[in-house]
Amino acid sequence: MSDASRQIDAHLQYGKRLHNAGRLAEAGQVYQQVLSAAPLHAEAMDMMGVLILQMGQPAQALGWIQQAIGISGTVADFHVHRAHALLALGRPADAVDASRAALRLKRGHGEAHQTLGRALSETGDYAGALKEFRDAVRLSPDLLDGLNDLGTALHHANRLEEAAQTLARAAAREPKEPSILLNLSSVLKSLGRFEAAETRLMAARHLAPGDPRVLYNHALLMLLLGRFEAAWPGWEQRFRAGAVPDRGLGKPTWRGEKLDGRTLLIHAEQGLGDTIQFCRFPFPTDGRVLLEVQPRIARLLGGRPGATRPGATKIVRMGEALPPFDLTCPLMSLPAILGTTVDSIPSDVPYLAAEPEAVARWHARLGAHGFRVGIVWQGNPSRREDGGRSIRLEHYLPLAAVPGVRLISLQKDAGVEQLAPGIAVETLGEDFDSGPDGFIDTAAVMMSLDLVITSDTAAAHLAGALGRPVWVALRAVPDWRFMVGRADSPWYPTMRLFRQTARDEWGPVFAAMRDALAGLVAGSDG
Repeated sequence: MSDASRQIDAHLQYGKRLHNAGRLAEAGQVYQQVLSAAPLHAEAMDMMGVLILQMGQPAQALGWIQQAIGISGTVADFHVHRAHALLALGRPADAVDASRAALRLKRGHGEAHQTLGRALSETGDYAGALKEFRDAVRLSPDLLDGLNDLGTALHHANRLEEAAQTLARAAAREPKEPSILLNLSSVLKSLGRFEAAETRLMAARHLAPGDPRVLYNHALLMLLLGRFEAAWPGWEQRFRAGAVPDRGLGKPTWRGEKLDGRTLLIHAEQGLGDTIQFCRFPFPTDGRVLLEVQPRIARLLGGRPGATRPGATKIVRMGEALPPFDLTCPLMSLPAILGTTVDSIPSDVPYLAAEPEAVARWHARLGAHGFRVGIVWQGNPSRREDGGRSIRLEHYLPLAAVPGVRLISLQKDAGVEQLAPGIAVETLGEDFDSGPDGFIDTAAVMMSLDLVITSDTAAAHLAGALGRPVWVALRAVPDWRFMVGRADSPWYPTMRLFRQTARDEWGPVFAAMRDALAGLVAGSDG
C-alpha cells in the first residue's frame, strides 16, 4: 500500500470514528475529503450512503450505496446497507434480495440475517422472519436490536410467553431504549397483563416523552381499558406514529371550532368496519360537510337518516375528484374532538338503514321458517391485525345442532372456501352482494334474520349500526373498541360479547353461544 493510500485509509477510519460518535456532519465532511482524493473509493461511498440514510434520506443513500456496489460488489456489508435503504424506502422484496446477496458473499453474517428477517416480516412471511432473527442472535449475540427483533417476531408468531421473555432480556441489556419497552408492553397487553404493560409504556414515555409511537400505543391501552379521557391525546398521534397513512390534503385540520359557512371534509381512514362505527358521530351544522368514504360502502352510508334533506352531508367516494373544501378532519378523530367518554358514546340505533326494496326481495328468498342465524367468520386476511380475529367455520357448526336453527352464511370473498358440500350452512347465491356496492344485500338480509353471529369483522359493526341482535366472538384480548371485562358494548346496545377465557381456545366460546342460542330459540318458540 502506498503512502497516499495509507493516508486515505487513515482519514476514512477517522471519519468512521466521528460517525460512530454521532458527529454526522463532521463525518460527512471527512468522507467527502476521501472521495475528493479518491473518487472511486467504494468504502467511502458506502459510508456516505449509510450516513445519509441515518439522516433520513433513503433514496439519496441508496444511490451512494449502489455506486459502491458497482465498484466493489463482493463486499457483503455493502449489500446489507443496501437492504437497510430499501427497507426505509418501503421496498421489502428488494431488501430480501439484497440481504440474500450479502449472505451468499459471507455466510453467517449476523446483520444480513437481521435485515433479511426485517424484510421478510414486512412481506408477511413471519415464520421466515423468525428463523432469520434466531440466526442473527445466535451468530451475533451483541447485534444492536437483535433481541428486540426476535421478540417482535415471536409476538407476530403468537408465541407470547417467549416474546415477553426475549424482550425482557433485551430491555435488561438496553434499559434506555424506548422501542424495546414499547414492544414489550405490546406483548404484555396481548397476554392480558395490563398493569405491567402500562408500567413499561410509562417508562418508555419517560425516556422519549414526544415519541408518537409510544403515545399512540399508550392510547390504545387506555381505550382498551375504557379510560377514554386519557387516550384521546395519544390517539391523535396515530398518523405521526405511522399507524395510519397521512393523506397530506394540504388544508388546515378542523379541531371542533365553528365552521362559519366553510366546507369541512371528513374522510375515512382505516377499515370498512371503522367507517361504519365512527360515522355515527354528529357532524357540524354551521357549514357544508363532505364525507369521503371507501367506494364499496358509499351507497350504504348514503342511506344514513336525513341523508337526502337539503344541506345534508355529501358522500364522496375515495378516488373521485374532491369538491373544494376549506378544512379536513379524519373520521376517527371525531370522538377525540368531542371529548367522548364511555358514557357519552352516541349509541342510538339504528343509525344506518337497509334499502326497503332489497329487504323485501331477500325476505321473500329467505322465508320465515326456522330461527335464522346469519354467520360471518373471516375478516380481511391481508391486514396484520386480523391474526386471532378470524375464526375457522368449523367452530360455528355446533350451533346448527340447536333444534330449529338455520345457519345462513353472510361470508364474502376470503373464507368462503371453507364451505364444503353437505355442510349445515345455507348460502345465498352468487348474486349476494355481487355488485360494486358492498353490504347492500348483507344489510337487507340482516333485517330478516333473528340473530347475527360473527367474529370481529365489519359485519359486527353493520349489524350493530342497523340495530340488529348480534353476538360477537372475541379473542382473550380483543381490539380496543370491545374493551375488557364486559359482555355488552357501549357502542351497540343490541350487541352481546362472548370472550375467550383462555387464549386461542374457541371451543368454550361457541359452547357458551350454543347454550345461549338454545335458550333464545326456546324462548322465541314459547
